[in-house]
Amino acid sequence: MAKLTYAAVIERDRRYKMLAELGLGLQLADKHKLILRLTELVAPEHLPILAESRSILGEDGYWLAESDSARRRLIKGAYELHRYKGTRWAIREIVRRLGFGEVQIIEGMGNKRHDGEIMRDGTYAHGHSDRWAHYRIILATPITNDQAYLLRRTLAAFAPARCVLAALDYLAVPLQHNGRATRNGQFNRGTA
Repeated sequence: MAKLTYAAVIERDRRYKMLAELGLGLQLADKHKLILRLTELVAPEHLPILAESRSILGEDGYWLAESDSARRRLIKGAYELHRYKGTRWAIREIVRRLGFGEVQIIEGMGNKRHDGEIMRDGTYAHGHSDRWAHYRIILATPITNDQAYLLRRTLAAFAPARCVLAALDYLAVPLQHNGRATRNGQFNRGTA
């Protein structure tokens, strides 16, 4: 077998080097199943390498995952997320995998009339026929302004190219005055 050179991360640890050399001898029909299992075994400092290999770094969600378990869930589901990119399922799934829970997606924000179809609560834009591609996401948990900024960029990567995110809304779950959130500009009042 030829002497191979590995990334510095693999060269430093004998176990990773042995694992890499073992992979050369395996002729697996479905390597995807093996990679999913290895995701749980990789040390946290090596997760960015796996994320990069799955094209899930940066705007594709990795920078918004706040825990190792969220990062691992994101890496495991990267193939499926990329396969369904541009669909409602991908939007729901990326928000779910990042740990923000279930969401409701409201599409077709414009050109609504006063015929009882909608309530005039600010969710829809009355009389704007140019906002047919706008959508709103109603979250089940409050998020900070920083999280909202990053989530907007991540959703732009997973939403259909024609769509425009009008708002991230968590008015249904407002912040409580219990000392956990202070008035320092970190949160806003329900819509980001």
